[in-house]
Amino acid sequence: MRRIAAATHLLFAVLLFSACASVRQPSSYIANLGLNSRPIIGEFDVCDSAGCRSITGLSYTPQEWQTIAALFEPKPESPAEERERINIAIGAMETMIGAKNDTLGDAPKNKRHLGTGKQIDCIAEAANTTVALLLLQQDGLLRYHTVGFPKHRGFTRLRFPHNTASVTERKSGDKYVIDSWFFAGGEPSISVPVSEWKAGYDPHKDPDFTVPSAQ
Repeated sequence: MRRIAAATHLLFAVLLFSACASVRQPSSYIANLGLNSRPIIGEFDVCDSAGCRSITGLSYTPQEWQTIAALFEPKPESPAEERERINIAIGAMETMIGAKNDTLGDAPKNKRHLGTGKQIDCIAEAANTTVALLLLQQDGLLRYHTVGFPKHRGFTRLRFPHNTASVTERKSGDKYVIDSWFFAGGEPSISVPVSEWKAGYDPHKDPDFTVPSAQ
């Protein structure tokens, strides 16, 4: 009986470990929301509602994607510079996507009354940004980073739960959020260390924050 119990516990542990390992892939996050887990430039899904309750299947034309790829030329010379380019690219990608699925008028945070068209929340933003990052990675535009599993912060310090996309520096292993929720659709995302973000980072309260510029 003990052998059976021990074997059962071992099997459960193996299954749990396997499940946890698979869940940590960024593709599993978007798949769990119903998005295509293997997005490609010519065919991918994005959320177009809060909670990702509805989804749009889209694609970039070669001309559109060339505009995005050009944001990474000349090639970034450091991880920090690449994150700045990523932030700018996310804004540009939101502009293109928003014009196709009516999310360009998405208001900052969840302030629906300030926006027009469809409003998306941090769950949808985290998914859409993860899809965008996977496309950038697929095209070899991320030299210093790999796409990470989206991050979550909960009810700490009286703050509401929040989700965001993330990247990991290849060399150092340092993790950073790529958060597109704080600003309106089409505006650049922000990037800060995960530890700082989990502590409640808000760019609107950061006197040193400046909007990234493509120039």
